[in-house]
Amino acid sequence: MLASPEAYMALTRVRRLLSSVRTIALRDLGVVMVGREAINVRKGDEVSLPLWLALELRRGGYVELRDVTLRDVDLFRYYHMERTSKGGKLVDVREDLYLSAGMTIRKLGEEKTPDSLSAAERLKRVLSNMLDLRLGKLMSAALYLEARHVSEVSNVLEEMVLYTLLRRVIRSWRDSVLRYAE
Repeated sequence: MLASPEAYMALTRVRRLLSSVRTIALRDLGVVMVGREAINVRKGDEVSLPLWLALELRRGGYVELRDVTLRDVDLFRYYHMERTSKGGKLVDVREDLYLSAGMTIRKLGEEKTPDSLSAAERLKRVLSNMLDLRLGKLMSAALYLEARHVSEVSNVLEEMVLYTLLRRVIRSWRDSVLRYAE
């Protein structure tokens, strides 16, 4: 029996939260336990922390995250490349595309200025359109291509999970229908 897609995506989210991100300490933090290592963090230090910890420390104003957000021009560029790509192949994008885009949109929304709210809405639309394009290509790959290793289809974890689930469901459905002929 397959777990629900929500369960797989929850595991994907946990994996994202456990991944390391670079941060800059905005204040002295003292000793911070990262895994089994104790790190003395002082203001100005650049340190890699698990994303979940970095997010909590950012909320308190203790750190600034590096390289997690996505510039709007990068999202527009990915969208344009995806829209104009030929052959149904997914364009190579950042492995953390959805996380970084989501964090960028959330950050703009938190600023609550008319310009930032407008930019957040515009980026949400672009991300939604890009998701639709990539979903169509993932579905096509799951349906029509010979079984390929998931890493040949996409480098984005969320898409790898979806592709794997689609392949399983399609194979199961197809086998069930073909049993009518037995």
